[in-house]
Amino acid sequence: MEEHLLNEFEEFGLTPNKRVLEKCIELLKKYEITPDTLVNHWIGYAATKLNDEAPSLENMILFEKDLSKELSAKTKVKSEPLSESPVIHNITTITQIAEDDELLVGYGTPVRKSSVGAKRTSGLEGTPQNKRLAGLGQTYSVHTPSAFSPSTPGTSSKFSTRNNAGEVVVKYPADDAVINWTRSNETWEPDIQLHGTAETKLTTKYNYMFSRLRDKFDVLEEQINHLGDLVKRKLGIDDFDPNSVLKSETFHTIGRICCDATSGSRLNTSSLLLEGTRNTSSGQSVPLDVSQLREFSFFPGQVVAVEGSNPTGKKMVVTSVTTPPINPVLKTDVSIEGRGPLNVMVACGPFTLPDDLEFAPLVEFIQQVNALLPHLVIIMGPFVDVKNKKVECGDLDYTYQEQFDIVMKELQSKITNSVQVCIIPSWRDVHYRTVYPTPPFPQENKAPNVNFFSDPCVLNVNSIFIALTSTDILFHLSKEEIAVTPHGSDRLGRLVSHLFSQQSFYPLNPPSEEMSIDLEQAEDHCKLSFTPHLLFVPSDLRHFIKNVSGCVVVNMERAVKGFCGGTYSRLQITGEGSSVQIKAEIVRL
Repeated sequence: MEEHLLNEFEEFGLTPNKRVLEKCIELLKKYEITPDTLVNHWIGYAATKLNDEAPSLENMILFEKDLSKELSAKTKVKSEPLSESPVIHNITTITQIAEDDELLVGYGTPVRKSSVGAKRTSGLEGTPQNKRLAGLGQTYSVHTPSAFSPSTPGTSSKFSTRNNAGEVVVKYPADDAVINWTRSNETWEPDIQLHGTAETKLTTKYNYMFSRLRDKFDVLEEQINHLGDLVKRKLGIDDFDPNSVLKSETFHTIGRICCDATSGSRLNTSSLLLEGTRNTSSGQSVPLDVSQLREFSFFPGQVVAVEGSNPTGKKMVVTSVTTPPINPVLKTDVSIEGRGPLNVMVACGPFTLPDDLEFAPLVEFIQQVNALLPHLVIIMGPFVDVKNKKVECGDLDYTYQEQFDIVMKELQSKITNSVQVCIIPSWRDVHYRTVYPTPPFPQENKAPNVNFFSDPCVLNVNSIFIALTSTDILFHLSKEEIAVTPHGSDRLGRLVSHLFSQQSFYPLNPPSEEMSIDLEQAEDHCKLSFTPHLLFVPSDLRHFIKNVSGCVVVNMERAVKGFCGGTYSRLQITGEGSSVQIKAEIVRL
């Protein structure tokens, strides 16, 4: 149990001491909860109440009170019947609701913050403070390189006093060889092209999230049919049987994993459903009994083929599960031979501390870029983060768009022209469209060495295929996945393999509550129909560089972590013929 608990903490970059672990084990036994539940509660508590402090024996005592209160509240809700009389709130209950909302934010659940007692920063008393209209009509002057937002002092001093900048925390391959990051060919510029469906549909104006229910169903149905054809070839069968057929002999059927809401809001072994296709199973769902499986991994929206029997016609007893095959890495003739290695740097936002808009980490990253002069820099949003405290309370001197324009102007003007820059948006960019897939930023007033692409996207850089997304799909999957696996198995690698197997940048359905996915656009722009050479999946989970099914997968986390500097990655890519070699590091900013 102690090792399991330690693994859960390490996925969030935490290494508690032995006394803290003993206290956690005491809480597990006392409240009869699992290690992942305890750690998830702790992450939310630390984010909202402790400014992301590391766990200690002192704050674990305070955490126990909050945990006890939270678990007892859930038990009370389940045990008490609904009252027919209306609920009347007073100032005490409203304050409690606001505190609960803050806790939910720590778990990644978006809530509308209460405006009760909110401090007004401008305007007459009684004037509504619309965040989207904040600062309209104001003008801004040209900023100096040292100030993105001079009137919003925050905690940048904590960032400037850090003592671990430049530390290499992960190296791939894990050897002692020193990598020379000096640019060998200063005149060569890589050829960067978008691979796959053109972004024309995304860049034109359209009413996103206005899809009809029938159209959404057709998209999901087509996903199951496409992956089902691959599974049939893998199993060597001609067709699938209906999932609800009364049959004591074993048979194969196909569908997607769903959660039975009557058995709880989260997926578990009691709430597993397999939703069949319209053609094979008339769209019916059947509960799954997975008690005979020695190991499995399921999440909502996952397309799987199951083998088993249905002796009652009401529940399928599963004996084996088959996932769609993972396509091999695309083999192409790499066109960087003889031009020296391709140096790449990648960072993901936010690029400013949670309570200011000074963008000190972004300034530091630009300085690192100009010092190393890589051939290619990939910068992923958010840039003006919707989760920033200044943004949440509307304490800005400019509109959201103006603040973003300031950041882009500084970024483009300060990075050396010999460096090719790719800018990737995020649904968390408060000034932009909060939809996934996210269209590229407008192309107006961009520098010649700057390229804007959508989130997600696959880039073809001299026949080296680089897939990337700024959305934290790994964290979302980790919250929803249920798995029984051998002790010591690679959980993070397994989460990545789901993307390759499901051939999607975001296979989770329904998505995380904070996400808005346009399924019709996702059908064209979120497919991962082949395994790329490189995959960037920045996440709040612990940083890593892994080789998964022949693809080098990098999670460099974010440029800011709590109130401290985060991490970024730098890579050196060489190639000859169809062979690609990659060396990489994750470095503290």
